Amino acid sequence: MRRTAAALVLFSATTLACGAVGPRSLRYGRGTYNAAIQQTNIEQLLLNLVRLRYRDAPLFLEVTSISSSLSLELGAGLGGTIAPPNSSVAPGSAVSYIERPTITYAPLQGSRFGTQFLSPVELSDILLLYHAGWAIDRIFRVFVQKLGPLQNAPRASGPTPHNAPEFEAFFAATELMRSLWADGLVDLTYLPSVAGNGLTLTLTRRGDDTDTRVARLCALLGLPGPTYKITLTEAPRPGEVGAVQLVPRSLLGGMYYVSHGVEVPPEDYAVGRVPTTRDDAGEVFDWARLTGTLMRVRHGAREPKNAYVSVYYRGLWFWIADNDLDSKSTFSFIAQVLELQSGEIKGTAPVLTLPIAAE
Repeated sequence: MRRTAAALVLFSATTLACGAVGPRSLRYGRGTYNAAIQQTNIEQLLLNLVRLRYRDAPLFLEVTSISSSLSLELGAGLGGTIAPPNSSVAPGSAVSYIERPTITYAPLQGSRFGTQFLSPVELSDILLLYHAGWAIDRIFRVFVQKLGPLQNAPRASGPTPHNAPEFEAFFAATELMRSLWADGLVDLTYLPSVAGNGLTLTLTRRGDDTDTRVARLCALLGLPGPTYKITLTEAPRPGEVGAVQLVPRSLLGGMYYVSHGVEVPPEDYAVGRVPTTRDDAGEVFDWARLTGTLMRVRHGAREPKNAYVSVYYRGLWFWIADNDLDSKSTFSFIAQVLELQSGEIKGTAPVLTLPIAAE
């Protein structure tokens, strides 16, 4: 009878464990790994933005694979006393499982780093981002450094320059684009060409106010007169009507650009850890004028409590506030471009397998 009871206990425990452990490990393990990858990815991105602000070399460590084996261990037995007339026997069981994860990392370097980070963003990718719902002014401010005669702080595409950047007229043009876009008067399409691919910016006329804004935009872009169809191309042909040169940034250039929104303590300026930028009058340039509505990374000696993402670097905490929606939007935008640029270069995407082995 004792053997039968033990066998029943073992059979019941095995059936219960094999039927529950596998699905439960998938339900909870997959979500846990997913959250861990997502959180460490955004922390790594923020860390590299801070590094760029300090002119430190960036490094991206990719998770190339995740595998996890699950071992199930079962035990059963009987316990009690056998002493007439009050004999008692009680069956018992024990179930335990051990997870053994294997995570593989690979640094992003060599030709892959050059292709992914140093190559200019393709105009087709700019179009994808536009149709993904990102505001046209955010796309252009981060990843376009020249639009016709307008300069968007081209030297900010690299380490912090010593001279103040030129950007005001570019911002005026992108603000006009945003106002037209917000009113539903902008359509952006791809224009393949043998001479050089481009984008067609088609504007819809709706009242005199539209005419005024379009005329101002065309004047800023250096066009001879108002037009409701503007061609944005990297290589405009001489004499091409309505064509404006567009020079895109690379992914690394866009990261350098927004990294100027990383605030650093005054003592780091004083000892030269971070370069000081000055205008023509010799006054210190405030980079918040450039990145104020794009990115703000704060710093402090203590770990922040209400941060969207935070990292510890050079003895300080750097973070993006959870209620800073502009910074969070730009940060998510950069993260999406990072994934977009790496789509055809990555090897094996993170894989999670959970084989169940009963012992």
